[in-house]
Amino acid sequence: MAKAVRKDNKGRPLHKGEYYSRTKKRYCFSYYATPGHRVYVYSNDLGELREKEKVIQRDILDGLDRSKLMTTDLNSIFDRYMRTKTNLRNSTKANYIFSYNRYVRAEFGKRRICDIKYSDVLLFYKSLIEGGLKISTVENVHSTIHPSFQMAVRDNLIRSNPSDGVVGEIKKSYKGQKDQRHALTYEQQMLFLNYIDVSKGYQRWKPMLTFMFGTGVRIGEALAVKWSDIDFENTTIFIHHSLAYRPDCDNGFSCKFTC
Repeated sequence: MAKAVRKDNKGRPLHKGEYYSRTKKRYCFSYYATPGHRVYVYSNDLGELREKEKVIQRDILDGLDRSKLMTTDLNSIFDRYMRTKTNLRNSTKANYIFSYNRYVRAEFGKRRICDIKYSDVLLFYKSLIEGGLKISTVENVHSTIHPSFQMAVRDNLIRSNPSDGVVGEIKKSYKGQKDQRHALTYEQQMLFLNYIDVSKGYQRWKPMLTFMFGTGVRIGEALAVKWSDIDFENTTIFIHHSLAYRPDCDNGFSCKFTC
């Protein structure tokens, strides 16, 4: 006895796992991502549905975890990545989290990693620049996104890292826009300190500014210096700590991180 062949409304035979709803006029393909976990994929066009089927089969053959792939967003990958980085300095970790939370988590970070392509990351970075961010800040954002995707590749969640090469393309597109930093000359430093001397209310900052001019330390490093870091006998200052202030998204106040 011949086996009945299911067809769509145009008489086209449907493959195993495919289904056509005549009431909704929509195609469906179902498969088991894991034993007992059935997944449904929909499309209004049979050709489009079968392209999706090819991707699914390729993912399965490559050993990608389809059950996690369809439910994992970038935020969860970044959070997992940060839990693995136990060797990071506290200040570095705080900077990563601050940068990601401020620019990525609220919108782009909610996207599923299986849906994010190279062009999506490129357009996201361009939107940050067009929104007023400097390329150096976008590079900081990239330093949180790229390793998160790379971990997802190693965990067999995605086939390749969609953020590979994006920063190079950004620099090429905005060539010449990166700010050049220039150190003050000795004469400019003296003019600045002399201005402090005659400016009411600012004289108390002169020791700190003189210290920073003389050593070249960053403001966070200067603010974190303790008396125990100073060797008066050998006229040496040891920089062991850095101080940074970051907005606390939970209560609206500033948080202080030291390392």
